[in-house]
Amino acid sequence: MDMISAYPWRREKELVYEERRSRGTCPLTPEEMALVLQALGFGKSTQIYIASGEIYGSERRLMALRAAFPRLVKKEMLLDPGDLQQFHNHSSQMAALDFIVSVANNIFIPTYDGNMAKLVEGHHMFELYFLWLCKFCT
Repeated sequence: MDMISAYPWRREKELVYEERRSRGTCPLTPEEMALVLQALGFGKSTQIYIASGEIYGSERRLMALRAAFPRLVKKEMLLDPGDLQQFHNHSSQMAALDFIVSVANNIFIPTYDGNMAKLVEGHHMFELYFLWLCKFCT
């Protein structure tokens, strides 16, 4: 018995990409993200951290983004393989690593409005509110 049929309330998602893309609800592709970043004025020297798991199409899909911004960084590049190994079977812990790096940076630009984007945005809002509130505490 497969996982989906074991739970009757679960079902496979029906993904209709053309419809989602026309509504603007598909994540941006690496090529589209390169165009957005260039339009915002980011140059080739900008270091970009890619906070994600496996990217569909892997390195082939990243070629346009890497050509525009050669300083791409992933968590696999920041940690030693031995240190990263303990997180490999724990996707929530891998996401936590991405969260830590994302909130430590000055700019966070999500490619889609998922949970990570909402969490990082909420964290930045809280930090700004806390700074504003502290003005009245002193």
